[in-house]
Amino acid sequence: MDTPPTSLDEIRRQIDALDERIHDALVARARLAAQVRAAKGSDGPTFRPGREANVVRRLVARHDGPMPATVVVRVWREIMTANSRLQGPFSVAVATDAAAGQGIELARDHFGTLTTLQPVASVARALNALTEGRAQIALVPMPADTPDEPWWRGLGAGAAPQLNIVARVPFAPDQRAGSALLVGRQAFDPSGEDHGFAIVESRAELSQTRVRALLEKAGIGVVGFPAAIDDPAGGSLQLVELSAYLGAGDARLAQVAAAIGEGGHVRPIGGYAVPLDLARG
Repeated sequence: MDTPPTSLDEIRRQIDALDERIHDALVARARLAAQVRAAKGSDGPTFRPGREANVVRRLVARHDGPMPATVVVRVWREIMTANSRLQGPFSVAVATDAAAGQGIELARDHFGTLTTLQPVASVARALNALTEGRAQIALVPMPADTPDEPWWRGLGAGAAPQLNIVARVPFAPDQRAGSALLVGRQAFDPSGEDHGFAIVESRAELSQTRVRALLEKAGIGVVGFPAAIDDPAGGSLQLVELSAYLGAGDARLAQVAAAIGEGGHVRPIGGYAVPLDLARG
């Protein structure tokens, strides 16, 4: 068994030795990140939110000692984002009206101090930066925060690049209010514990109660209805938050679309890893 240090100088020597071991591990991790880029090729996404969520969950689950778990989350967010930048260009377009004006702060907390952030005045400009390749990720408001700007209606459809919701920030909520979504030119990256989003389209009037009933009958859990667009002619688009992520090939979505009838369509548009609840440990 190790003998506890008996002097301040000895304690500091042990801390210095630990610092060097931590630094060696960071250097080794960065080298492995370069190998990841070579292994997945240039077509693979730089940002893997599902993978990152699982890394943080695993570390928080094994965490012990007096250091707050929030520090562990912040340190590893910096490490993971720094390693992602080694795999290719990476910048984030931030709609500055997101999260009651806290969009830049949320982006900086999630993507670290060195990631290039592009502040833009609207969601439309953030998504344009994404589709035009000037950014790899766009940070946008929660749909319920922009009822007059249904930015979500074009996601998951149309010509390439197809846009999807890929994450929600913050992943480990703290004392600050507000949250936002991240949109990317990539498929959703499941973490195994996720919520999903889907757009339910109908040509005839369709109530939320009816949509919920059809989804639940198909075995799909519903969290809520963040936003909707009503067509004066009677049809509608409803954004539904689901209790699990569902991909485009899920047969249950086709079942719901068939039950809606002519013009019925259910389009998945991504989702997010369920955030950590650090209060539960």
